[in-house]
Amino acid sequence: MKNRVEELFSFIQERYLWQFYSRSWDREENIKGILDATFEICTGKHVKDETLMDKYFYTEGKAFSEVIKKKFPWFLELDESEKKSVINDLQIKLLDVVVTRSLNAELKNPNY
Repeated sequence: MKNRVEELFSFIQERYLWQFYSRSWDREENIKGILDATFEICTGKHVKDETLMDKYFYTEGKAFSEVIKKKFPWFLELDESEKKSVINDLQIKLLDVVVTRSLNAELKNPNY
């Protein structure tokens, strides 16, 4: 499964800007919200769409789920618990790289 997470991680790193918002809490919120929406879409669950942020996460999650269908068909063959595991591991890796180990000092500036 680790190789599968790495495939998705590399793809996101190359193509999506939502992982690079200017504050750490923004990055965390985007990564979790979008990947959670992606999981819900890929498992046929209802995606919450009550707020503008919910709608944003849904839109990005929908776009990413379409890419998954085309470029990563193996993901659709996983059962729900395996999909959840991949998404959770992907979130952990993204947060580690773009928040925890980021060298961008502005991410941790409380006045920014």
